Amino acid sequence: MCKLNVRLISIAAITIYLGCAIPPKTLKETILDDMYPLFSENQLDAFKSLNSDEQINKYLGDFWQEVDTLSRFRGNLIKAEYFKRLEYANAHFPDHRGWGRSDRKRIYLIYGPPESIERNVNTGIQLRGSTVKSIETWLYWTSAKITSLQSYGDNIHPGVKKFIFGDIEGSGIYTILYSSEDISDIDVRLYN
Repeated sequence: MCKLNVRLISIAAITIYLGCAIPPKTLKETILDDMYPLFSENQLDAFKSLNSDEQINKYLGDFWQEVDTLSRFRGNLIKAEYFKRLEYANAHFPDHRGWGRSDRKRIYLIYGPPESIERNVNTGIQLRGSTVKSIETWLYWTSAKITSLQSYGDNIHPGVKKFIFGDIEGSGIYTILYSSEDISDIDVRLYN
């Protein structure tokens, strides 16, 4: 059975936020926030059905054992790299709930640090009924996902993974506005 790394249990006591007591996350909530990008839909459903910390620890042990088996000798490296990324993401990419499931955290956990980050503040772009306060663009210089359907961004940055995040509320919390992995259209103003 795999013992959980202490880094996964990020809240040990009650956190005080604006004078309100916020109860700490359960082990299950913490694992879901930290591991959801790795789980397939079936694995996620199976994990959600677990009821005890013992079952969760066993499931995680089995999960990492499967990663070790499938990756042939590289599993421990994958696990170590993931926890390194997780530590960084938890320290730098908050969401509305705290340090859980932000879009930048998800992308960082999957792809690692971007090769290039562009930041634009005070953009003034009206989008989704709000003014985007600032934009952050992450570029990865690796080949993009191959699909039979192309998006507008494929013509602008072929062979590059591009993710555009926007701080819509001015709170420092960025949501994903565009992903070159997605086949959706993009508002062209985000490129300028």
